[in-house]
Parts: sequence; structure tokens; C-alpha cells
Amino acid sequence: MSVSSDPTASPEPAADEAGADERTIVLTEDLHARPAGALAQTAAAFTSAVTLSYGSRSVDVRSVLSLMGLGAMSGQAVTLRATGDDAAEALTALCAVLGG
Repeated sequence: MSVSSDPTASPEPAADEAGADERTIVLTEDLHARPAGALAQTAAAFTSAVTLSYGSRSVDVRSVLSLMGLGAMSGQAVTLRATGDDAAEALTALCAVLGG
């Protein structure tokens, strides 16, 4: 029997792709304590895992100190990536916090 005729062999998205969403935005202000705190607080309302990438580093958005440690400044591009059931909603809310 070939795999394609097996009804249980339907292709599924890879685990790291299921419910994943990503957005790149340009910061409207430096990523200092106040915006980092607002990001962490907003991310806490969602179940999705969210990271923010700047340069070659990625950090958990729920960690204020990690966000501040990135050193991202106004006018620079950062990438938010969320994975989970509410990934799109989380990114929409987080982009709003960052002014994007």
C-alpha cells in the first residue's frame, strides 16, 4: 500500500510552523525600560510564545531585562515572532505597543 492512499497519512505542518506568525517593524523609540515593560505586560496576556529579534539575537518578550539588553534603538528594525494559538492576535497587540 502506498502512503498516499493511507487516509491517516495526511501531511501536517511542522510543529515549529503551526500557528506561527512573524512581523518586522521599525522602532519609533528606543527599547528602554518603559516600552520593554509594556511589551512584557502585553505579551503576558497571550498564550503564544513570543520572541523579539534584533541583529543576531532573539529574546523572550516576557523578559524586560532581556529586551533592554538587546540595545535596539529608534529607527532600527526588529522582528517579532509568535508561535501558538493566538499568535496573530499577540503580534497585532505587540506591534501596537511598539508603534508599528
